[in-house]
Amino acid sequence: MAARLQRAAETRHLPIIVISDFPDLEFELLNLFDFLPQPMDAVRLVEDLEAIARGKKSLPRPTDTLADETYRLFYQYLLRESGLHFERRNQKLLERGLLNRMAALQIDSFEEYYDYLVLHQESRQELKKLLPFLTIGETYFFRYHAHFEALGQILARMRAGLAHGEKLKLRLWSAGCSTGEEPYSLAITVMEAIPDWKKHDIAILATDIDNRALKRAREGVYSQWAMRVIEKRYLDRYFDRSGKKFRINDEAKDLVRFAHHNLTTPPPWGEETFHAVFCRNVTIYFTIDTTRQIIEGLSRALVPGGYLFLGHSETMALISTRFERQSHDGSFYYRKKTATSETSGEPEMPPSPAPAQAKARLVQATPVPTPNPPAPASPPPMDWEKRHLLAQELFREEKFAETAGLLQDILQHRPGHTGALILYGFTLANDGRFTEALEACGKALKIDDLLPEAYYLKGLVYEMTERLPEACEEYRKAILLQHDLVMAHYQLSQLHGRLGKKRERFRELNNTLKIVAGMKAHTTIPHSGGMSRELFMDQLQKELAQAD
Repeated sequence: MAARLQRAAETRHLPIIVISDFPDLEFELLNLFDFLPQPMDAVRLVEDLEAIARGKKSLPRPTDTLADETYRLFYQYLLRESGLHFERRNQKLLERGLLNRMAALQIDSFEEYYDYLVLHQESRQELKKLLPFLTIGETYFFRYHAHFEALGQILARMRAGLAHGEKLKLRLWSAGCSTGEEPYSLAITVMEAIPDWKKHDIAILATDIDNRALKRAREGVYSQWAMRVIEKRYLDRYFDRSGKKFRINDEAKDLVRFAHHNLTTPPPWGEETFHAVFCRNVTIYFTIDTTRQIIEGLSRALVPGGYLFLGHSETMALISTRFERQSHDGSFYYRKKTATSETSGEPEMPPSPAPAQAKARLVQATPVPTPNPPAPASPPPMDWEKRHLLAQELFREEKFAETAGLLQDILQHRPGHTGALILYGFTLANDGRFTEALEACGKALKIDDLLPEAYYLKGLVYEMTERLPEACEEYRKAILLQHDLVMAHYQLSQLHGRLGKKRERFRELNNTLKIVAGMKAHTTIPHSGGMSRELFMDQLQKELAQAD
């Protein structure tokens, strides 16, 4: 049916109304003036015909741009209703999405489309029809291969830990699954790690806000491009080839259940919990407050000790303290912290790596009572420096609660320790305590006003609290004091993008890339949330290509 609706360029201005017995097609055919499922709504059809009769004959021009006031209307509406955050640097993406829907509806004014969107958000599900045009669902099988390797090892340990005859209950969630490559990669990982998977209770939930993407995901048919990094043995074992297309086989397909879901709304499946959640490159579309809300929801959805996999450019810094970072083959992911107060009946996930767990069990099994020695009143100075280095290591591992506790101890005895003050400021900002973070920065700068990281932290806090001109100024101060402070350059580039300063953004992205390129291979970028030099360079090159 979709093929019969393809039109020549000279007839694209003609509005089309489809009346169909197949309601699922409504979100597949988004280039229509309207789609009316049976039984037909006669009142709506009359409204459509009247609108076409009085409508304009010209389509919106691809070069049309949003005026400042109209941009703010869409920005606030989309943030409120969907959580999507279209900063100035993403305005072109917003405009392209709006123009696509405006062309289908024969509307040639952004202001008129805004009124239509608000009026018909629910009655015609216009917001759901717009959203697929506003997000980029670029994906392929086994993207970030190290994540699937790590999950495979976790699942193998779970299977090995079962008693004879015991049945494993496993629930995985692909949040933001796009066209299905990720959840089907999860299914293949399960089948490889648990050879007798058919004997167990295993299910994978896959959700997205794009109904067109979900339809393609349910079909499970992919091009060679989607297979560009998959191992040949998986291709032969789990796919049926037809010409230049590959279809996921029924065994893998049957493990996955697809559903429409917006991560900023409560899940429709209630209190179901999961052992691992993949939510990669999804929160990049949201503000920090919305991201915190989403991560909090994902934390509630995970069993104690469950695992969360984010994209390489996403981090828990300034977002959540509920997770511990785990590493695998140059990549990282997160494990939900466990607490003795938790009373959930769900089984905890095994920690990684297994030898540490075995060592802990051994220590607990053979306790040796020892007297508690009195704590020294004031350890020698070198001890405090060692503790500060330990705090830095804990912070890099995103163990924020432990970091804060250690820093408070240092500052109680050494209140003028500038390094500890700044690091404590970062932990406060991570917890959303921005005023206290600025106070810690202020104390450090009173002692030494030439501390680049203090100005960088102030810039971050100002940016998070929407004090953008002040944030720019603080980032510049940090760069003047330490020219190779990578993340100050990068954050300044992002800030220029938000403010619509394209040339300045491009310049700072270039500066960032030059500094990163000069670093040693496999270096971890300071203040980046654990990104390696190679991953960060890849991200910078993509951003530069888009900016150019």
